[in-house]
Amino acid sequence: MTRCLRTLTLCAMLCLPSVALAETSYSPPEIAQGENGWESYIGPMMLDKTTVAGLNPAPNTPEAAVVRFLASRIRGDRAWQQAIVSSPGRKAKKGLKTWKSWRLNAAQIQSRKMRGANRGYVSVWLDLTIAGEKKTGTDDFTVKREGDGWRIAEVPS
Repeated sequence: MTRCLRTLTLCAMLCLPSVALAETSYSPPEIAQGENGWESYIGPMMLDKTTVAGLNPAPNTPEAAVVRFLASRIRGDRAWQQAIVSSPGRKAKKGLKTWKSWRLNAAQIQSRKMRGANRGYVSVWLDLTIAGEKKTGTDDFTVKREGDGWRIAEVPS
């Protein structure tokens, strides 16, 4: 009986989306100067179901925080919560609520614009399904330095 319960417990754990994924090493792509203070990423990784399976970088750069959020949303787990600021503002909470009804199919970071050493924006191309309809486009995540790393202060909505 005990062996059967252990087997059932293990099966149940394997079927649930993981929230305790190990942090994986991640190096942001190289950047090239763009216009109006934006820096473009050179050869950024396309994030989709196959590339995000084990991708859960520590949010130690603005890009890594955004990649952690995006990879988690594509997988359907809750690791994205670790990429969000500890006290999201009203606008951030509203944006996160909107994301609950969206399915992220793929994403790719495109560029960044830093506002000093502690704040900036990461522009991302997104492939979403919203209310059954496929949408693609580019929008910005607002990032800021918090504690020992970077976190997302606002998500596009």
